Amino acid sequence: MLRHLAVSAILTVCVSACLAADKPLEKSPFFIEMWNNAAYYGTNLEKPRFASALVRSEGKAGLNFFNYPIQFYGVYYGVASQSDDYWDNSLFSGAGVRILPFSGLAASGWLADIFRAMKFYSENLNASYLKDNASAEAAGLAKTDRRSGVEIYQEWNLDNANYNSPWTELWFNYSSRTTNFGWEDFNSYVMYLQTKFGRHLGDGIEVYLRGDITSSGKDTPSYYFINVADYGVGVRFEPWRNTGTADDLMRKFKMFAEVLGVSYLRNKPADQTKVVDSDVRFGVEFSYGR
Repeated sequence: MLRHLAVSAILTVCVSACLAADKPLEKSPFFIEMWNNAAYYGTNLEKPRFASALVRSEGKAGLNFFNYPIQFYGVYYGVASQSDDYWDNSLFSGAGVRILPFSGLAASGWLADIFRAMKFYSENLNASYLKDNASAEAAGLAKTDRRSGVEIYQEWNLDNANYNSPWTELWFNYSSRTTNFGWEDFNSYVMYLQTKFGRHLGDGIEVYLRGDITSSGKDTPSYYFINVADYGVGVRFEPWRNTGTADDLMRKFKMFAEVLGVSYLRNKPADQTKVVDSDVRFGVEFSYGR
């Protein structure tokens, strides 16, 4: 937990330094990205009585390669919770490189927006566990992973919003992974797709439909957790979305609540105590640089 918080603190300091610079962040040789989510989860798509607070955090800090659409960066993916399970208290960190081949595309329209947001990446990661490391060791989990793929994050009608039109968020990530930090050679793909489609109710108040799909080439019952879908409704409040500037760290801060249904795409858990059909979650989220 302390290491996770320390990395977040370091990235926050780096962001503050960038914000204080004379040049706009987008013209800097450096770049920062962060995504943080702290919430209560009823099941966490994990077990019916998860009923715990959980923090998820991702961060990248790196260099833009001159005027080329290439970036080199350090990266971490962290999760911490009240649960004592090692998989809910982990930190994967390492280095990566990515290419943004269509970032300078001049065309307009939603399809052009998606192409401009497209990032091809390759990362080498190492694993550490903040709780119950002994169980992770006993399970023989892989300590390293190499993943390569493509990621897209795009928003429509959220900045300078037209309140009479709907808004949309799209997040897509497809990657090939060597181990996925599992108990056997993975050598398969994992695909995430998240969409939100909503309406503005007022200044910073938004209601929405949400759908998430996680899918993988691994289709045995032990991989049920990466072959699952959840879907439902939510409401959120973004207090500084319309008052902050693009460089404000908390401009995309959100308070949210969601009620979701759950479906298993291939196999249900062999352990019936881990089968869930719904989730309730509420908390806060903020991102920067994405």
